[in-house]
Amino acid sequence: MKLRFLSAILIFISAYSPLSIIFLLQDLDLDAMKIKHPGVVLTVLGASAVSCLVIWLAVRFLKVSSPPVVIKRVSNRSGELINYSIPYMISFFVLDLGNLNSLLSFGFFMCVMFWLTLKTHNIFINPILATMGYNLYDVVYEKDGEEYEDFFLIYGGRPRVSDRCRIAEVSENLYLVTDRDPEV
Repeated sequence: MKLRFLSAILIFISAYSPLSIIFLLQDLDLDAMKIKHPGVVLTVLGASAVSCLVIWLAVRFLKVSSPPVVIKRVSNRSGELINYSIPYMISFFVLDLGNLNSLLSFGFFMCVMFWLTLKTHNIFINPILATMGYNLYDVVYEKDGEEYEDFFLIYGGRPRVSDRCRIAEVSENLYLVTDRDPEV
């Protein structure tokens, strides 16, 4: 099952939702106490809020009753969050939200970032998911007597070897752990 394009966009937008707050703070006219470019800022803030809410609801309420898998080996991928810092650094340079060329350039840059994170399967290395307590791991596991290696999005601490868990497929090679140490 491939990650649907709309879902990928929502996940990507949620990952950069703190950037919308930076835009708001940079665009705020403190003397007049008003937003200089409310159309742009409020649209970005709204899209960020909606994407975070949808992602939170999706990971919170996804339930399955698949047979448990047994973890054989685990390595952490959440340390790659530093890759998300580049657009934040760009926002501190000259990005005029009232200049169409600046907005188009930044929009193009973010489209390239989206495409790269989607193609490299790094879309789930997401600071918002990490803030909600989810971590991404590269996991070797046993299912139905066969060994597989995929990425697991897991709420809470690092799983241990021999842990059992139930998983739900989110996309090709990515699973959400829905139940840790389940009763069979």
